[in-house]
Amino acid sequence: MNRSTVELLLTAQEDTMRDVRRILRAKVLKARGLAKESDGKALDDQGRRDEGRRRQADADRLGRRDRPDGTSGR
Repeated sequence: MNRSTVELLLTAQEDTMRDVRRILRAKVLKARGLAKESDGKALDDQGRRDEGRRRQADADRLGRRDRPDGTSGR
């Protein structure tokens, strides 16, 4: 293999890993109830990101409220 072939393979691998990371992150957000789609679309929409942040903040507040020491337990 020559250098350009290796560079192309590494670039393709980096692109694939970036896509996998994006999809897995979207699935985690969906599982937590912070996103409506699990295919990564929710990550591209600013309104959905803001909604997810609001939901996360609400969940954190509820978690702290239920604990006597005021921490979230994480």
